[in-house]
Amino acid sequence: MCLGVYGKVLRVEGELAVVDFGGGLTRDALVGVEEVREGDYVVVHAGIIVSRLSEEEFEEVFRYVEEAVKQLAMIESRAAEYLESMKMRLEENLSGQK
Repeated sequence: MCLGVYGKVLRVEGELAVVDFGGGLTRDALVGVEEVREGDYVVVHAGIIVSRLSEEEFEEVFRYVEEAVKQLAMIESRAAEYLESMKMRLEENLSGQK
């Protein structure tokens, strides 16, 4: 499975670009597409910029990612509730057997 990571180009220095991935994480990436400039939104895979995105495309992707994170948080919350209820039932069963 391939995973591209989205970021914003902070500066371009020859064949390398400094990319901001958010949360204070910046990394150098090889420029693999033409005309990458400071301020561009990009997709980086295996340390190489493989695609440029318009600001609108980046915002759309971000909305999808945001929705996915919300869905995962709901699933995790439900899983935690389920585990807690199972733990309580187990404790009740164990105490009833004494």
